[in-house]
Amino acid sequence: MPIVSRFAPLALLIITTSTALAEGDVVNLVGGDTLRGVIVSQTETTITLDHPALGRIELAMSRVASIERSTPEIVVPPAEPVLVDAAPSVPPVAAPAKIPTAILPALAPPPPAKPNGEWKFALNFSLTGSQNAEASNLSYRAAFAAKRETEADRTTVGLEYYFGSAAGARTDNNLLVSAMEEFLFTDSKWEVFVQTIFQYDEFQDWEQRAGAYAGPGYRLIESEALDLKLRGGIGTSYEFPSTTWTPELLIANQLKWTIDDRSTLTQGFEFFPDIYNFGEYRFIARLDYAIEISPKGDLKATAGVRDEFDSFIVNSTESSNDLKVYAGLAVEF
Repeated sequence: MPIVSRFAPLALLIITTSTALAEGDVVNLVGGDTLRGVIVSQTETTITLDHPALGRIELAMSRVASIERSTPEIVVPPAEPVLVDAAPSVPPVAAPAKIPTAILPALAPPPPAKPNGEWKFALNFSLTGSQNAEASNLSYRAAFAAKRETEADRTTVGLEYYFGSAAGARTDNNLLVSAMEEFLFTDSKWEVFVQTIFQYDEFQDWEQRAGAYAGPGYRLIESEALDLKLRGGIGTSYEFPSTTWTPELLIANQLKWTIDDRSTLTQGFEFFPDIYNFGEYRFIARLDYAIEISPKGDLKATAGVRDEFDSFIVNSTESSNDLKVYAGLAVEF
């Protein structure tokens, strides 16, 4: 581009400015006075004027009647930009790829510990009594339980003894012993059981009775709060000294309800119908409640009821029903 054309705008600005300074701008004031100079700046509220004698004057627009500019405002065009070699373009740095976050399911609780065959025992004892000037009454219950379990089998042994007296004479002398072996199957709720029972009752005609039964079992409900198992089998009972054999069926259930961290409720029912004599049967039903009273849970307060019924009686002095209610303490070890 020629040098003259490049500096033409600047020369024009210098010439215009010199002419404006010679002629000057005219500011007519309210009242008729006139000021001549160069307007430096103007806003909506003020105007600034360079006066050749008075110097720079700032006036309020409210005092200005009119303004006469000697030259219009010149807008200087911008200079033509100088081209330089462009720097090599640098590609933008890509943002690091977002690492996907795996959403994992909540951790499952650890599986229950596998049974190791260790024996566990429990002793339960309750005592009630009364005494007055004429007679004294006493009754107590002692119970023992033992249990062991492996992945292949489970062994349970239970013993209950009741004794009662009134006015110095025995009113109850009863022993019940039960042992059961259960054979378990891997990944199945089915099992097979073998059970033996022995009873002694001084106040029954049969006095002593033993029985053996076998059959399948099924764990119907298995959860943290509730367990329910059903059993059904066949066997026989033997009463002596009368030497009487009675083929029987066995229909039973076992229920355990874990009420909370400290207390449980257990229920059991064993029904023995006579195979040969339809309508003759006997059963043993029980309901037990236990609550932990020690920090380790090895000492518990217990209460329960056991009802034994036998539809076959020899004479009218015997009772078909034997109901026992008890409460006491149990220790586990």
